Amino acid sequence: MPSLSPADIRAQIVEILNETVYFALGLKEILEDEHKALELQDMDSIVAAVDSKSACVQSLQLLDEKRIDFCSAHGFAPGPDQMPKLIEACDDGDLISNRWGHLMIIAAESSAINMTNGAIIRVRQQQFESGLSLLRGVMPGSNTYGRHGGDSGDLGRQSLAEA
Repeated sequence: MPSLSPADIRAQIVEILNETVYFALGLKEILEDEHKALELQDMDSIVAAVDSKSACVQSLQLLDEKRIDFCSAHGFAPGPDQMPKLIEACDDGDLISNRWGHLMIIAAESSAINMTNGAIIRVRQQQFESGLSLLRGVMPGSNTYGRHGGDSGDLGRQSLAEA
């Protein structure tokens, strides 16, 4: 592969970063939609968001691999220092660093939304499991073994009318 000039490397990496930012913004929007669907408990919207999120994440993974491979092919070893070294060597006018910084901000915001969505899902799961435990006649949150190591058995069993 012929060696590219810093300007050519800059142009190509900015193109990859622009496409990545586009998909990252799409992912952030999908996560926001998922959050609304979780709050409304709209199962159809949740399923649609999960499907869209999966496709978007796959596209982002492919773009990240493309970026890493491109940088590696031009002498910037993979790892946490890859982009800072490329920026140092090829960035003129902060074009690459601005795009990279914007991408990192979007990634951090998306991560925060995703963590919030995960927390909502965990709370809903706990609520579901507690309700199911009551229907089964078991104390919610009871473990397989009691406080003294014995089988907890049916100690919490109640009729459905009492639950």
